[in-house]
Amino acid sequence: MKNKNRLLIIWDEQLVGTLERHAKGKVVFQYSQEWLNTIKRPVSLSLPCREQKYSPAISTAFFENLLPENTARTILAFNRRFDKKDTFAFLENFGEDCAGALSIVHEESRMDFTSGQYECINTELIEALDKIMTNPGKYTLFPEMKKARLSIAGAQDKLPVYIEKNNFYLPLTSGSPTTHIIKPANAGFPDIPKNEAFCMELARQSGLSVPNSKLIKISGHELFIVKRYDREKITGKVNRIHQEDFCQAMGLPADRKYQESGGPGFRQCRQLADEFLSDTGVDVRINFAKIMIFNYLIGNHDAHGKNFSILHEPDLKFAPFYDLVSTQIYPLDHKFAMAIGQTFRHDRVKGHSFKKFARDMNIRPQKLDSLMAEMLQAMTKAYGPLLAKHEKKYGQSKIYTDLFEIIRDNIKQLNSCQNRLSRV
Repeated sequence: MKNKNRLLIIWDEQLVGTLERHAKGKVVFQYSQEWLNTIKRPVSLSLPCREQKYSPAISTAFFENLLPENTARTILAFNRRFDKKDTFAFLENFGEDCAGALSIVHEESRMDFTSGQYECINTELIEALDKIMTNPGKYTLFPEMKKARLSIAGAQDKLPVYIEKNNFYLPLTSGSPTTHIIKPANAGFPDIPKNEAFCMELARQSGLSVPNSKLIKISGHELFIVKRYDREKITGKVNRIHQEDFCQAMGLPADRKYQESGGPGFRQCRQLADEFLSDTGVDVRINFAKIMIFNYLIGNHDAHGKNFSILHEPDLKFAPFYDLVSTQIYPLDHKFAMAIGQTFRHDRVKGHSFKKFARDMNIRPQKLDSLMAEMLQAMTKAYGPLLAKHEKKYGQSKIYTDLFEIIRDNIKQLNSCQNRLSRV
């Protein structure tokens, strides 16, 4: 007899374990005995392999981090008639294609692993984008795609899709993963697709590892498209690569992604890297220093614990950077999600803040100074020509003027901080 209060966790067509419904929509995770006897790979650093069930708190912390947040979460729950806080119901409805390698399915769906089964959604996608443009406060992209049985974490409106020859598809089976994530325009954050497309390319030109991405137009709508780094297409078949963000790895719930709300700071992230990514620990620390500098220069204040991830390949390694956007452009509070030293406010970051950051990262101040000089040189050389290139390719926009001014001013400010750091 099928248990309606139990879901199956599948990885590479094998049963990893089960999720059982707990009180108030929480979940309880347990590894299957067969998985423990054969594969023995943990789904999370916070959920090492063991026979006993995990508590509702630690189980829910990992799995709720697979879910969308804010408006999309509210609308999805309303459309399917369940409580937006019900993690079990979300996974039951949208768990077939999650971040990483896991598929979460009902028992009767377990054997549906036919690959390459997709449905073209070009028409439905354009209709949804038209609705969003007409009434942006009422409609968001993910909830409008009624047939989507997949989940992607985050607060920004986005939709995972399979893309082939400029056509957009949704999977028909749990064995058919998506390959890209698309993000539409957002009325609250003007020209955010241009913003992200520029920042991601600037990161690449500055020597940071980022997934391939691009900006496209479809029937008058602008979309930012990024290739999923947790997917790999080999001889026509899309394979899932397991990953988890730093909040999942630390066993923290999604509402604790910001350091001021009890989430991780740079020191906690470095400690996690030292413990589990020890073979490349120095590189990870340097990469964290570089991304901190980059985010400072573009004014990205929303780089929180869920914006850094670990790939399980099966060897653990630092994932490429993603969700790189200048939030300083918009009328927000301009506070960093992770403190630089002990300072969250962008305008209060000084030389002593970077000295404390160096200690948090366990790198010498002189090394941080050289990394700052390296990033300053790379970005000073790249940002102006790249902005001109984007404006020529995608059309004039105030966002490009704003980006130019913000990066120019942040470069000037960081140069001043670096001069003070070098005298420490």
